[in-house]
Amino acid sequence: MGKRLGIGLLKGLLVGAAIGAGITFGARWPTPSGGLLAYLLALGVGGTTGIFAGSAPWREGAWLDAAIKALFGIGVGAALYWLGASYAAAAIPWPGAGHAVPWTSLPPLYLGAIGGIYGALVELDHDGDDAKKKKKDSSKARVSVEMDDTEVATGPVVTRAARKK
Repeated sequence: MGKRLGIGLLKGLLVGAAIGAGITFGARWPTPSGGLLAYLLALGVGGTTGIFAGSAPWREGAWLDAAIKALFGIGVGAALYWLGASYAAAAIPWPGAGHAVPWTSLPPLYLGAIGGIYGALVELDHDGDDAKKKKKDSSKARVSVEMDDTEVATGPVVTRAARKK
């Protein structure tokens, strides 16, 4: 469980920090800010983390699970940003601003935190059923063939089901 929690935390942290860094440095966002744009970015990171954390969306039948987690992630992203901005907005120095700004106005920080928290939750919810399905499918593909001592190896192969008839 601890390993799964760490994997989800890392996946979400990478997704959130990458989107935040892309917005800040790629789009050359001049000064940090919060407000509506911060909420919209939090919604986007929550949804994106919901898609990519947990089961892979490109596997057969996993798209519905990923879509539900993405929709739920949109709400979780908004709630996490509101909690952070309302109750935990500590000021830290930021090189581009020239003065201390709340960490909830710096996209690489708050989006990474939102992605990490939600990624850990999604990964804890993911029960690892992919490995179970592989084992189940491979056991169905095997055919058990047994022969009596009286049968010759070159003779007809008879399964247990055929013998019972």
